[in-house]
Amino acid sequence: MSDNTETSTDELPALTWRSWMVLATFIVVTGFVIYPLRIPLPYPVVGARSQKPGTSECPPMVPAQKKKYALQWRVVRVHMDMKLAPWIAILVLLASTTIKFGSEVVHGFVGSDGIQPYAIVILIFALAYICISLDQSGLLSYIAMHVTKRWGRNGRLLLVCFYLLSTVMAVLTSNDVVVLCLTPIICVFSDVTGADAEPFLIAMFVSANTASMALYIGNPTNIIASQANGIAFLQYSAWMVLPFLGAVVAGGAILYVQCLSKVPRSIEIDLGIRPRSMLVRPRQAIFGAVILALCLVTLSVSSFFGVAVWIVTLPFGGAMLVGDAIVDLYLTRRSAVETPTDADTDTETAAAAAAISASDAINMLHAAESPDGTDEKHTSSQSMAIGTEIQDTAENRHGLSEQTSTAKETAHDGKRYRLKAFAVRVLSVIVRRLPTVAAVFSRLPYNIVPFSIGMFILVESLSEQGWTPRLSWLLKHMCPSVAPAVFIVGVVSALACNIMNNLPMTIIFTRALKYQIFGQVSAPTRRGALFALIIGSNLGANFTLVGSLAGLMFQGIARQKKRDIGYFRFLRWCLPILPVQLAVACAILTAEVIIMK
Repeated sequence: MSDNTETSTDELPALTWRSWMVLATFIVVTGFVIYPLRIPLPYPVVGARSQKPGTSECPPMVPAQKKKYALQWRVVRVHMDMKLAPWIAILVLLASTTIKFGSEVVHGFVGSDGIQPYAIVILIFALAYICISLDQSGLLSYIAMHVTKRWGRNGRLLLVCFYLLSTVMAVLTSNDVVVLCLTPIICVFSDVTGADAEPFLIAMFVSANTASMALYIGNPTNIIASQANGIAFLQYSAWMVLPFLGAVVAGGAILYVQCLSKVPRSIEIDLGIRPRSMLVRPRQAIFGAVILALCLVTLSVSSFFGVAVWIVTLPFGGAMLVGDAIVDLYLTRRSAVETPTDADTDTETAAAAAAISASDAINMLHAAESPDGTDEKHTSSQSMAIGTEIQDTAENRHGLSEQTSTAKETAHDGKRYRLKAFAVRVLSVIVRRLPTVAAVFSRLPYNIVPFSIGMFILVESLSEQGWTPRLSWLLKHMCPSVAPAVFIVGVVSALACNIMNNLPMTIIFTRALKYQIFGQVSAPTRRGALFALIIGSNLGANFTLVGSLAGLMFQGIARQKKRDIGYFRFLRWCLPILPVQLAVACAILTAEVIIMK
């Protein structure tokens, strides 16, 4: 055994200062992802300002046209979060020659070892558009309100219904869509009935994260691990359906016992609730449901032909986009034709629509102008004039040049204003004529693009500098057979989610499990470790709020609705749940791998 250990150790690349630099940078980036910060960055600006005679700064004998130049400091607050921190780290590593553009950066974007970052991003956005469009039509809210009206009088029965509803919704869509849709509905239900929203929110969140492991498309971590190892859609579901069912039942049982004293037996609910009013766009709801069903069926069939998943989902996402655009254009054109001819009414309606569209367009424009998270409000409010002011004593000699400079600045500002006004008009037309498409695009998970690509590059750097091979070597010696591999990888990956978030954790562990050192274990052991990683990446979010991006989003929405579920409060809820779910899911997976061996 010692000889094998020495041989494996000899296979590991040596660690250098670059290795430690990459590791330290990765740890810092992970900290910013979990706990974003606004960092003030001052920068100098030299500006001229005119003076008025008779003031303390300009005595009466000084001509009025004289100017004084002041050195000013303006402060830009850079939001170091999941979309900016990885790329700042990459620039630092490139500048210090720790990594090379032609190897780590290119491979991190294009992909290696079966991992294709660009394909994963395309797949996530295609599915996200379908699911968010379905939610935008009001279908998911309609189902939730119908469940509330039908079983809302019995508090404990309603808790079970919400748990099952979020489970089904997460299986068919994703955990992020469930959190976005059901969190506000549960909070409104609590405001109306006076019932405590916390048990219902926890039940919804736990079931959504658990059910996201059922299908290939339920979580980006499923996509990353499966695509890297060539696992087809139907093959994935065949292995994960039983662990998913076991974890759902175990989690639901623990939650029900926890909530017995917190959920009332009876709840007073208004029977006048009209779920039908939540269905904003019935045609788009039907069309979206058909598109989603066809997409899932096609994914299942394509598994037999080896077609890449992103190639299957992209046409359905495009079809959903085209369908939304056609319906939007038809409805907005019809509403324009049916508008009353009364001049006052027309004027008021048009003004209101223009104001709404313009405000939306300006918000979108400002978001596009500040992709790095800078806060322009703080920029103007925190400007400070410092230094010694320099008086211009050669005004006559340089008057012409100053006038020319001022004219150029005025022309530049005018051109910039016209471009901005044109962009606002274009966005206003898009928002007015394509309201559904604009709303869906505003809710797409854009943050995941720079975050995922950046983390892929950093993980590629960890691999090149010798850290991923060492993790692979460690896992090899911790996983001698199927049962230890399943339980150890499942527990370690679930805990690692709450240290570095589940997406970067999945990228690192996927690379480690594919490394040639871990490839020396038996095929059943590798298979068990891989699916245990998927279990851990999903269930790990049921421990702390930082375990997944859905947890951070859930906390933000709950705070907006004045439901502050803090870190330790959430931990107290989930501490009894995660161990039981992990144990049940890993036990079922172990039995599957041993039987199928």
